[in-house]
Amino acid sequence: MTSSLKIKDWTPEHFIANLSNSTIILEDLDSLREIPLLNNAPLHNFTDRQLVRFRGMVQDMHDPEYYFQQYEVKNTQTETSEVRCGMYKDAARCSPHEEIVLDSEKNQSSERQTCVVISIPGLNNWAKEKHEQSLYTGVKSTSNCKRNLDECEIQVMDCSEPIQKREKISSREGCEQMDTTEPSTERPNVFSKEHILNFPLPTDDGKACIVKIYEDAALKLNQIIEIIGFISLDPLLSAIHDTDETMTEAEMNVHHPPASLVPRIHAVKIIDLSKQKIQNAPEIMSKAQVIRSDLRLVLSQLLFGDCLAADYLICHLLSSIYTRKDFLCLGTFPLNITHFPVAKYKAFAKDLYKFLTLFVEKSHLLEVTLENLNDLMLSPKKDYDCNRLTSGILQLSDNTHLVIDETGLTTGQVTPAGRENYSTICDLINFQKVTYDFKYYKMEYDTDIPVLILSETKSFIPCQIHVALEIDPESENHYPQVIEITEQYLKDEIRLTNIRQYIEVIRKMKFEFNDDIVQEIQDDFVKMRQSNQNINADHLHSLMIFARLLSLSHGSNTLTTEYWKRAVQMEMERLGRLPRKK
Repeated sequence: MTSSLKIKDWTPEHFIANLSNSTIILEDLDSLREIPLLNNAPLHNFTDRQLVRFRGMVQDMHDPEYYFQQYEVKNTQTETSEVRCGMYKDAARCSPHEEIVLDSEKNQSSERQTCVVISIPGLNNWAKEKHEQSLYTGVKSTSNCKRNLDECEIQVMDCSEPIQKREKISSREGCEQMDTTEPSTERPNVFSKEHILNFPLPTDDGKACIVKIYEDAALKLNQIIEIIGFISLDPLLSAIHDTDETMTEAEMNVHHPPASLVPRIHAVKIIDLSKQKIQNAPEIMSKAQVIRSDLRLVLSQLLFGDCLAADYLICHLLSSIYTRKDFLCLGTFPLNITHFPVAKYKAFAKDLYKFLTLFVEKSHLLEVTLENLNDLMLSPKKDYDCNRLTSGILQLSDNTHLVIDETGLTTGQVTPAGRENYSTICDLINFQKVTYDFKYYKMEYDTDIPVLILSETKSFIPCQIHVALEIDPESENHYPQVIEITEQYLKDEIRLTNIRQYIEVIRKMKFEFNDDIVQEIQDDFVKMRQSNQNINADHLHSLMIFARLLSLSHGSNTLTTEYWKRAVQMEMERLGRLPRKK
């Protein structure tokens, strides 16, 4: 069975009736763009059971949910029966003159996975615009939608006949008559909106959705995905579970929040966004040298004329883990930049971060003060009262650039919570792991979060790559003008887009080490240790990563003698700026 119905107008019934053809259509990326995107569009722009897209991060996994895949309904007036499909619906429904035949052999129970997906934490404004360029395409926006959300929802609810004052709602546990003479769309607000949404980072326009999955998707915490599915905005969703005595009120508020705050999405397709390819990658690679020069010019000016620091910062921006071996994370390149004039330019860290947000898709500025170190919750923790994972600041998706600003750190008493936060940051930098606290046990989760530390002197957090700035006096004296000129320079959209795509393409580029220069690497490292007694075996590991990133930054996917020699020279210059250990 086929249909000419446009994809944005699909209903669950149409999808089920045309399953094979619909599945093929969902493989076409151009077709998917016609489906309206839920991110940052007001919910009143959508109608109940509409096909939507939502891009977000898997924040929590809930227990599987049982439902009627199909069920028999009997009409008590005519004594006739029919079998209905329960997929892509939150509950089995029947009209006042109908009842579910609970002991019917035609009933089929099944289970669906449920998870909480939230707007991608730390997504910068330009990346939001890129993701949402088709935001209002196909969105049903009528004058009716300007009215109360609950009123709109009641008009479009899927029922056998128009909504009346009494409606029978049935879940798998049974079919109970519910009095909705004065329907209440929300339970008392025991917890705040922020508590229910549970975002790791503060956001003004974020969304949370409860996603129901009918096929094995093998999702992981913190994975970035795009969900295509039918949205459920039924104002009676909360009421369905009000009589569930197995849940505490705290758990009820979290797991069954009002659909007007946390809509449900019944997924028909899930896409892993981390595996998406950039269409014009070859073109970007052909221009890598030119784009790198533009980026180096910008960063060197922002770093008071220091070109060496700019080169290290470029490598940091391009870094990502390419393999894990024992306790080593091969590819990570944490960076500590110091010796900038904090007294003269107190906003330096924030100004630099502002420009970095123009280049990378996801980032977060973490201001480490004594108060924040003691008070902030960095690691996610299990809340057994609500039966959910409460996000910490470091529950972030891969390739979210974390910039730590230590310029406001003062001396004082560090509490046990502060020491725990310190250990969490150290583990993130050294092992790319974040420990999740499940109260009775702790579990480590792998991460891939590049960390840049900005501090007046060497950071109190151990960081292998430390670059002390050599400041150009003229750049320092005219730094406000440098900021203005840089802003103007980056108003060229083509230049800015090239830098963004350059970072994304290079980060995903495959790399091969040239076996022909292995002996040369060994010989040069021996010479480095002879000239500087502070160099140890750990430096070889970081130097190899630096040489790899330096090669990639120039558009080369293999390590040549030229780039190795250049990396050694730059590393010796970096080390020469640091005070010698006595």
